[in-house]
Amino acid sequence: MNFFPYKAIDMPRKNGQIDRNNNSLSKFWLKVNEMDSGLSEAVGCYIFSIRAGRGLLPWYVGLAEKQTFRKECFASHKLLNYNDALNGRKGTPILTLIAKYTGTERFSKPSKNGYSDIRFLENILIGICIRRNPNLLNIKKTKLLKEMIVPGLLNNPPGRDLAEVKEFRSVIGTLNTA
Repeated sequence: MNFFPYKAIDMPRKNGQIDRNNNSLSKFWLKVNEMDSGLSEAVGCYIFSIRAGRGLLPWYVGLAEKQTFRKECFASHKLLNYNDALNGRKGTPILTLIAKYTGTERFSKPSKNGYSDIRFLENILIGICIRRNPNLLNIKKTKLLKEMIVPGLLNNPPGRDLAEVKEFRSVIGTLNTA
């Protein structure tokens, strides 16, 4: 169960939205494959973010398990999410691919049954990204993450942390909470 996060890559944009033109998408996937040959045909997780003055802010976490990144990342319903995030915001839309590898260091291919480790990684990434951006556009698997309060871990209440919370943070190894 090996994964590798690739460098974020700028997505094509036109008139404030993701450019879905075949030529623009072909150029995008060529850039992806320049990072690692065959990456566009791999499976794994991906994060749509917007790069602006303060860095990167994640807006959507997705997975590709039954079809490739190339087929999954620009599906119509995904573009609606991306364009919702871009609406009225400045910045560059980017995509980060986290590819799954086989034991022989080759990319895993789509599977009609999917992959439990990809689904698990997506859940972890949603949890991490929702801490960075409480307005993450994912709907599934976020209700508990948005409502649960665990001081030192999730949705820290305002005010100073109690000694117990500080100790808990040192146990689990977190320094900042959202």
